[in-house]
Amino acid sequence: MSILTIAKLADELFLRPIVISMNSLVLSTLMSFVMSANGSIDWRPITICVMSDILAMGADHLKDKEEEFSSDRNNANKSRLASWFIYARTFLAASAALLALALSQSFVAPALLWTTPISFKKFALISRRLLGRFGGDKHQPSTSAPVLVIKRIPGMKAIFNGIIRGCGIYTVVLSVLSGSGNLTNTLPSPWSVVQLIVWSTVNRSCHAIMTDVRDFEDDMKAGVPTIPVLLGSILKTKIILTTCHMLVMLAFIENPYIMGSCLFAAVLVWILGKNSPKKAFLFSSHSQSLFIIWYLLTRHI
Repeated sequence: MSILTIAKLADELFLRPIVISMNSLVLSTLMSFVMSANGSIDWRPITICVMSDILAMGADHLKDKEEEFSSDRNNANKSRLASWFIYARTFLAASAALLALALSQSFVAPALLWTTPISFKKFALISRRLLGRFGGDKHQPSTSAPVLVIKRIPGMKAIFNGIIRGCGIYTVVLSVLSGSGNLTNTLPSPWSVVQLIVWSTVNRSCHAIMTDVRDFEDDMKAGVPTIPVLLGSILKTKIILTTCHMLVMLAFIENPYIMGSCLFAAVLVWILGKNSPKKAFLFSSHSQSLFIIWYLLTRHI
């Protein structure tokens, strides 16, 4: 097991959540701009989306690193490392405060759920309490209850990523703009609601699968049922991902920004692999961002 360092903590707890959340920043900005009646940008849905992303990823990474920290009893920098966990909690608390300030609606729950163990025993206990205690306490011997971890369900992480980015961000922007009476009836050319949702959903799902390609060997050894592991081949996975990107490009070929983004994402599918540096996959996470920024710059934002 690799030694936990301050640089690794800073990367996992701060830098990575911020960098990856920038995709939500750019995508929610685009949706806010094209869906608003007066072509303005509403800060509230953008804040909700970005802070939710930071909370979801930050809490997940914090949990993993705290477990790694507690198991590493011989680390010479233990006291210095402990202070970084305090900084991380403060960072997450500030993000939660900004989220609460912006709006009450958020899509953070699904992202947090995929690594959370769900005990069916707890549901049984709650059900018995709700149904009443008419029969008395029988004190039956305890048995191990099945525990479900959503991340272990095949393809669930990729599906959640796609739904959160594709449908979740759109829903947040739609709710805020319609609530303020600033929702347009017709999106400016070349955009449409279907384009925004399908493009984002497929793009984010494919990126999630690409991260599984990166972790293929570790997931194979650990028995994590990701799509590449289920297919048993990185090549087959890349062919499927390329097909998905090309289908989206052909479906919305009238939109040059989606076309460019899909081509860029498809090229990255073949450039990146299990031996690529982890940071190189950040390009895949921002295969939409570059072309959204291009569009916004042409509109003098």
